[in-house]
Amino acid sequence: MRGDVTVRFLRNLQHEALIKGHRLVVDEPKEVGGDDAGPTPQLLLLGALGT
Repeated sequence: MRGDVTVRFLRNLQHEALIKGHRLVVDEPKEVGGDDAGPTPQLLLLGALGT
């Protein structure tokens, strides 16, 4: 599984997670300075745990 996940900074509070070729944008809501372009890291983690 090593090397299957890459995370890089995009801009502002946005990050991109590349997971086995799938692209996910992770961001914070506008209320805390993000652009709300994707789920927060906490929601992404909760989704992963839930599945």
